[in-house]
Amino acid sequence: MADLGIRHVWLGIHDKLAAFQNLLAQLNLSADQAAYTGDDLIDLAVMNRAGLAIAVQDADPFVKQHAHWQTPSRGGRGAVREVCELLLEARGQLAAARERYL
Repeated sequence: MADLGIRHVWLGIHDKLAAFQNLLAQLNLSADQAAYTGDDLIDLAVMNRAGLAIAVQDADPFVKQHAHWQTPSRGGRGAVREVCELLLEARGQLAAARERYL
């Protein structure tokens, strides 16, 4: 994660809502300003609070019902990239990000 410049990482978390609220507090953000991607029932508490709830294509069907958007790809098969591109595009930064690598 450090190689990717990702500063906030929690692994093995059972209480995802507490971790989400902790991150929001650290970054001085509201839940409406956050996106969250999930695939299973344990993710629903956060998905129901995040401003943008995303489910991967192969998420549990019940979880998909609570998502604002679903990735075209399955988890582990390009879904994270699709989420990143969605967020970059929403911020008007996707073209510039692609240009960096030409």
